[in-house]
Amino acid sequence: MMVRTVLLAGCVSFFWTGPVQAGMPSVSLDLTDIAQLRLQSISFFLMVLLLSALILKLCWNLLAKDFPKLPRISYKGALGVSVLWGLMFLFVLTMISGARELLTPGAWEKSGRTYRLVEDKQPDDASLAAETTLDERRRKLGELRSALFMHVATHQGKFPGKADETTFAKEFWLQPGPLQARYGYVAGDKQADPSEPLAFEQAIYGDDQQLILFTDGAIKVLPTTKAQDVLNGK
Repeated sequence: MMVRTVLLAGCVSFFWTGPVQAGMPSVSLDLTDIAQLRLQSISFFLMVLLLSALILKLCWNLLAKDFPKLPRISYKGALGVSVLWGLMFLFVLTMISGARELLTPGAWEKSGRTYRLVEDKQPDDASLAAETTLDERRRKLGELRSALFMHVATHQGKFPGKADETTFAKEFWLQPGPLQARYGYVAGDKQADPSEPLAFEQAIYGDDQQLILFTDGAIKVLPTTKAQDVLNGK
């Protein structure tokens, strides 16, 4: 019966004229890049787990030779102990992360699969200048007014022709804020009457407001466009 089957198969193969495909069969899976990375991560994790269990078994049984009361462990038992230790460490790390977030809320941000400290964003000079209040600006310009009128009292009732001709400290010319901008000064001989622009602040605060000091001692808050018109004599 076996001989007949082999002969029949040989005859069929001999008279078969259809095309025959040769080559070794192969099985391949078309995976995306993310899926390949995940598969590699899982395989690496399993390899480390199995290798750790093997090392644990060898170390345990080697130690059991010196301690007869210590039972020997199988590879299956070592694998279970490795998994149990891994879960315990994962639980401890999760508790530490939770306590860290409770003690310092908002101090950590996610970066990939880990967390990192949130970097303190230092505000730029423009934002710091915008935080300078209008009252502080008015007070600082008032100090310059006092210094200028002190100059008038000691110089025959005349304002200085230029800002460099003043005898008081240069700090009076500095505007409040981190930019350390200098007040502008309208040069020329001036009298208190009629009232004319005397000094003005640079428009660096971003609020569309500009303070101008007049020769009669008044400090006016004007929109930036109107302040430019006043300074230009319009």
